[in-house]
Amino acid sequence: MAQLRGLLQELRPRMPESLVAGHGWRRLLQRVGDLPAAAASACGFEMKLGDPEPAADFSVAVTPGPVAGHYAAEGLGAAPGSMEGWLGRHLSDKSGPDGWIDWMLLAYDIMDVPMGRQAAPRVYLKAMLAPQAVGGFVTPELLAATLARIAGREDHTQESRALTRTLDALPSDAEPVFAAATPERGPGSIRLVIGKVPVPEVGPFLDRLEWPGSASPVLRFLSGIEGVADRFMIAFDVTADGALPRLGLEMYPTGAGRADYRALLTTWLTTTRANWRSLTERLIEMELCLPAKADGLLSWPKYETVFGREEVFRLHMGINHVKIVIGGERLQAKAYAGLKFAPLDSQP
Repeated sequence: MAQLRGLLQELRPRMPESLVAGHGWRRLLQRVGDLPAAAASACGFEMKLGDPEPAADFSVAVTPGPVAGHYAAEGLGAAPGSMEGWLGRHLSDKSGPDGWIDWMLLAYDIMDVPMGRQAAPRVYLKAMLAPQAVGGFVTPELLAATLARIAGREDHTQESRALTRTLDALPSDAEPVFAAATPERGPGSIRLVIGKVPVPEVGPFLDRLEWPGSASPVLRFLSGIEGVADRFMIAFDVTADGALPRLGLEMYPTGAGRADYRALLTTWLTTTRANWRSLTERLIEMELCLPAKADGLLSWPKYETVFGREEVFRLHMGINHVKIVIGGERLQAKAYAGLKFAPLDSQP
């Protein structure tokens, strides 16, 4: 079976060197190069915009076929209680207690992991909550139990308390969009991505959540980005004892459209570099983005037909969102960009 390593090498000339190159490129291939080439049908790259080092983290949607088959086989030899073991069991038999899952994204941390070590990918799930688990929706209790099993735990009391703490603090129209287990942050820790929080409600929401950081830099940034990014989601880790200090703001450019917050995951398929120019310029002004990184990011989007030896492929690359990570008074900007490479006859 063809591997992702070879395909990424072929696509290398289309990836801006200011974003990923050199040591960062080699680490990327070392970590995810053994995945099947089909992983390129829905994958993403995360890059620091204020850091001159050209390096990237990686994410991949677990699609049916070679990708799911790879993780199912990998799980056979995984350690008991590991995320890899849970994933293998789930993909091999979806009739179990986590059979409600209809979408998964695996996120690989690479840039900040020490050399010689590997971190297990984080599993992101849709968090469409409702009193009844029907039609793609899931109950909070069922979601908490699944997140605990991903983390290798059968007792989901702590995950349930963390989720309940957050739901009780949400503004009336806000809702979780995605969820992930983050056991590396502490027992029972979960990551939640929240949509539909109006700017005037951000401060009160963080107060009710008892977030330990200061809301001032959050609100200053949102005020400073007004006019070029009109939609955002809030990402944070929370345990049964409270929210953790780091906070993320996932920003989308003005004019990106899409009324449904869950559809923002495909912003990279529906926007062009023109949609992102004003936002990148503002980030440069705020000293959150280096000009070379902005130039690289704006050259990322492309839509091409690629002729292989036996097949014709479609390559689609785009920018999905910019995440502002807030820790204390320090802000860091990261870009999340998508890539889709698949045979032309397999696409609608």
